[in-house]
Amino acid sequence: MTEEYKQFDSAKTDKIPIVPGLVKHISGLKFTELISIIVIFVVSLVCVVFVILFTTGKPTVVVEENVCVTAACLKSASYVVGNMNKSVDPCKNFYKYACGGFPNNNRLDSETYSKTVYSKLYYENEEKLKNILESPVVNGNDHSAERKLKDMFASCTNSYLKERAKGYPFLKKILPNTGGWYVLGTWNSSTWNMQNALEKVHMDYWTNALFRFRVATDWNDWKKRVIEAYYSGMTMYWWYYLHNEDEKYTQDLKKFMRTVGTLLVRDSNMTIENSTQKIETFVNDAYGMELKLANLTAYTYPTYDPHADEKRISLRDFTAQTGNVIDFTSLLTNMFREAGVNANTKVIIMEDDWLRQMVDMVKNLGPDKNRMLNNYFTWRMAQRYVQQLSWEYVHANREFYVDRYGIPQFLGTWYYCFYNMDMNMGDALSSLYVKDHFADRNKQKVHEILDYVKKALSDGIVQNVFMDRATKDLAKEKIMTSLDKMGYPDFMMNDDQLASIYQSLKISRTDYFENELNLNKFKLKDWNNRLRVGEDRSRWVLHTYDTYMEYYGPWHELIVPAGLLQFPVYDYSLPHYTNFGSMGSLLGHYLVHAIDRYGSVYDSKGDYNVQGWWSNKTKLSYNTTTNCFIDYFNNKTMGPFAIAGQFSLQPVPVNGRRYAREGMAIASGVKLAFKAYQKWTAANTIEKLSPGTGLSNEQMFFVSYAQSECFNRNDRYAYSRAIRGSVSEDIATNSAMSHVREFSQAFRCQVNSPMNPAKKCNLY
Repeated sequence: MTEEYKQFDSAKTDKIPIVPGLVKHISGLKFTELISIIVIFVVSLVCVVFVILFTTGKPTVVVEENVCVTAACLKSASYVVGNMNKSVDPCKNFYKYACGGFPNNNRLDSETYSKTVYSKLYYENEEKLKNILESPVVNGNDHSAERKLKDMFASCTNSYLKERAKGYPFLKKILPNTGGWYVLGTWNSSTWNMQNALEKVHMDYWTNALFRFRVATDWNDWKKRVIEAYYSGMTMYWWYYLHNEDEKYTQDLKKFMRTVGTLLVRDSNMTIENSTQKIETFVNDAYGMELKLANLTAYTYPTYDPHADEKRISLRDFTAQTGNVIDFTSLLTNMFREAGVNANTKVIIMEDDWLRQMVDMVKNLGPDKNRMLNNYFTWRMAQRYVQQLSWEYVHANREFYVDRYGIPQFLGTWYYCFYNMDMNMGDALSSLYVKDHFADRNKQKVHEILDYVKKALSDGIVQNVFMDRATKDLAKEKIMTSLDKMGYPDFMMNDDQLASIYQSLKISRTDYFENELNLNKFKLKDWNNRLRVGEDRSRWVLHTYDTYMEYYGPWHELIVPAGLLQFPVYDYSLPHYTNFGSMGSLLGHYLVHAIDRYGSVYDSKGDYNVQGWWSNKTKLSYNTTTNCFIDYFNNKTMGPFAIAGQFSLQPVPVNGRRYAREGMAIASGVKLAFKAYQKWTAANTIEKLSPGTGLSNEQMFFVSYAQSECFNRNDRYAYSRAIRGSVSEDIATNSAMSHVREFSQAFRCQVNSPMNPAKKCNLY
């Protein structure tokens, strides 16, 4: 993203906010000469803009001597102007005004179905990490986390060895241990034990079949960990199995299953009678099981307050109440033996209705039950490990992926391997990232913005119209005592501490499939340790190269990783109106989540209580406020989207009740950041104007926020997001601006214009 603006960086800023490794050189021009040309161009442009603004009566007139022409200002202005569409009236559609040029500058290609500001930052971080992963090992001792990470990556990207092995690793290292496979004739229905196979599938091969479970934070005591059980066991999102308009996806899935089954038969080097018919039975059994699970998902609901003491249930009781069809006690006591789990251990059933109905479904599968489950388990594991095999298996996965997401290119080996390192060795990768690509000046400067935003939120709480005094006092206490994690944790700089995390992990540079199986053992040991020891708050729930932030309620902390602290979202050398507009609004948004209805279930110590610390009076007043947002969003529609196989465009309405809390937090975050910027200006100085934009500092603040939300994505992926309830950034941005009075004042929008409705909802 920043490559086209690299020429504006001075030599002294090479190690500032994480800059791309590629530099475009302008032939024949020295840097100082280039800056001189740019300054002349900008001054000329300012004059033109002055004339245009004078004749149209639009944004505040720019005075030349007040224009900022530093390298950072030129870089920012070039980016801002390049992504705007000034032919759009900001009072009619502010998102299109601010981001109208983004799609043209960020076109989708055959490999890309979506581009956002944050995804582009992440892709840039990936390129940095690629260079790191492919560089020689610096710390080469046997226990080095760096060596294990780079050896693991090298084995993953070794296509030659995978091609030689074909499907052999799966056929020889997995199938015999789960009782064989119906299609190969290595499975015997009379001796096959469903329970033994299920435990192998989950424990040894880390595959979700029928359900899934995880070690998670105890909502009632953030210092502890608990076991949670969820619905799972499907290749696709359950929606696609049940709707006629998605029939193509189901046929593609069957084709995927059929291809993988055929390849496994070929690579077994066995002569199979009626192999085609047996493979079709495999497909029908595997797909049929997933369809049954999808039907259960459509007509069941998550458990309300599943962590409540009365909802927790011992493994012995849950196994008995579900008729011992699946021995959950045996599975989880074997899996978490090191953590001391036994039959009396209470677990959290996140989807109680679903799991009980799933067990009934398995019980009543009929005379072919064992064959159906054997084929289903085999498919679940094959789908889990297909990417670790030769190219033909990968290609089968690719074709299914292409049909689902509408792009003709697959992620490819490198990206798959990178995501595997990200998921399984994230701490090691995070450490190398910050050592190579982060400057502490960024970490220090953003704290200033955060302090101002916190003060603005504290003042906003005092003026809040739906909180009573007691609730306001608790909200202020929570905000001012939250732990703020910026950039990276300190242990990332200590090689010995990192090595201790991966001490039990054995890695070979040449046997990737075996490495995958060793990773399963490592993750199992790690889960046992987390369950036994509890939470370790020195470990972050985000990676340092991630490009989003989070307020993590159970730990009462705001986490802002290093990967997000870079241009265009943040750069310590940029004007404050830019940083407060983008980064400040994000900080405000997530701080609001600390004290909103969801945040109220965690107190300032991180302890969970479903009733929360809000008073009943505040809850009732809050309902009135959220009803305003619900009504507002219920009138919004995403799309319409052009979907293959559909003769008409498909609109998707916004679910106002579901989105109201988030919409309120986003709008509040922008308002708080603007108040914070005003306080900073009052305490410091009025900054010089952005060159060539024709915008006042206040207008630049709002444009900076909007441009942090610019996006471009294809209709298929956009539709997929919409039906899952994700509200698109254009609606989110315009909705936020519509409820911030300071925005309408900055752009002088008439009352009842689209961006300045007379009725505005209350904010924090």
